[in-house]
Amino acid sequence: MLIRTHPGMTVLFTTVQASLNQLPAFSGSVTRELYRYVADLDLLVCGPQIWFYAGVDGGPQAAGGGPPINSGSKFTLEVALPVQGKIPTALLPYFKRIPAFRCLTACYEGPREGLAEQYRLMIQYLEDNQLKMNGIYAECFLHIDLDEPASQITEVRIGLS
Repeated sequence: MLIRTHPGMTVLFTTVQASLNQLPAFSGSVTRELYRYVADLDLLVCGPQIWFYAGVDGGPQAAGGGPPINSGSKFTLEVALPVQGKIPTALLPYFKRIPAFRCLTACYEGPREGLAEQYRLMIQYLEDNQLKMNGIYAECFLHIDLDEPASQITEVRIGLS
């Protein structure tokens, strides 16, 4: 685990209301749509996709501060692609600047189902070191392999106050 300040970035994003059991459906459709926009607008993707979770309180009922354990509970999912290039003014609602933020990060290797344990370990680290969360929870997908989920690599980020 590492505490770092993630640099600010401009992202193309979409926001959906989701539940934990709906996440696999968003992994393909939402991301494909964002990549189509990038190609159509001749933008440069300058980083892996990042999923931001909002409406999660980090309490014991959550998967270590990630999406709620209750697979039907709704939260806000923002799927973002870091981009660079000339952004058309008419499309500005789909772009924003995410400011730099301080976070605890950890790389998790394996299928999505194991992420809850990674969050639990990170929350324990935060408690042991008396660090405070600021409500930012993000997963950065460094390597996606739907055929071999055990080889996936996800960087988990928990924002710090």
